[in-house]
Amino acid sequence: MKIGFPRALYYFDFFPFWTGFFHQLNIEVVISPPTNRQIMDLGLKNASDETCLPLKLLSGHIQALKAVDWVFLPRMVSVEAETYTCPKFLGIPESLLSSVPTGIPVLTVTLNWRKGQRLVLKDLQKMGETLGKSKIEIKQAFYEGQKWQEKFQKTRGAEWNFEESIREIENLSTCLVKPQPTNPQLLPEPDRLKIALVGHSYLIQESYANLNLLKKLREKARVELIQHVDQNEIETNLLELRKKLFWSHSKQIYGAGNKFLADPEIDGIIYLTCFGCGTDSIVQELLSRKARQRHKPYMVITLDEHSGEAGLITRLEAFLDMVERRRVHEGYVSTHGERLDCYSNTL
Repeated sequence: MKIGFPRALYYFDFFPFWTGFFHQLNIEVVISPPTNRQIMDLGLKNASDETCLPLKLLSGHIQALKAVDWVFLPRMVSVEAETYTCPKFLGIPESLLSSVPTGIPVLTVTLNWRKGQRLVLKDLQKMGETLGKSKIEIKQAFYEGQKWQEKFQKTRGAEWNFEESIREIENLSTCLVKPQPTNPQLLPEPDRLKIALVGHSYLIQESYANLNLLKKLREKARVELIQHVDQNEIETNLLELRKKLFWSHSKQIYGAGNKFLADPEIDGIIYLTCFGCGTDSIVQELLSRKARQRHKPYMVITLDEHSGEAGLITRLEAFLDMVERRRVHEGYVSTHGERLDCYSNTL
């Protein structure tokens, strides 16, 4: 039996769990190819115009799956207590049924960790009936998937390389070895800028859609990602909010972003978002206000299917030049103006 798994959205965070789960059940997982122009065009033709770029990419990846028995489209309502996933996750698979190739059935399951592990396991066992698997087999697969996910999470440190780690899982490795840096010439140097790149994992790690932004940035500066921040630090940096954020990704982004804003070693922050993202429209504004208060260089890059590489490079180089100049002239404060506060543009 072959399960088709689209290389988009939940792939970048939860693929290890599902690979371990299906591997335990002796089911082969077939992943769609890396994003290319053809896949993006397929998504643009079939997805609704009102949807965001990641959902359009998911539509294209679904259509790129060939020779599989099922297309796997889980509805991930919640992945932790007292939170929900982004609304785009809640609408799967109904919003993308038109993208599924003719003749291939959809395999789906609703996962809601707000209800606790027992009910999550119960929902997985219902899906197991469709696959002809017993409750005991599904329970064993569930624990195996958790082990794979935990191993993957442990690799998300300063030297974490998503592509290498995920490649190990795609090859159905039984364990993950922490990868070593593959580009010795790009090893961190004390005098290089240190830039934090925050945003959704399915944008930051989607190299085709973001025009290789992460690679370009690493060539010019040391880069910190939200995956490098310990979960306890994220929770600590959420305490100042008067009301809790109930979107999982938004909590991670704001908590890590707030930590980067207070870190004196971080020279600047880049927020990567996509056009039409509702949750980012709130979180990005919260972080931008904090950045102004702390006089931290801050830039927002908004992507869509029309984004061009030339414009991205120009903005990135201009931002890095500005940050470098600010670091060199950090002690200089212009005498122009009567006051210097969070609304001043003197610095």
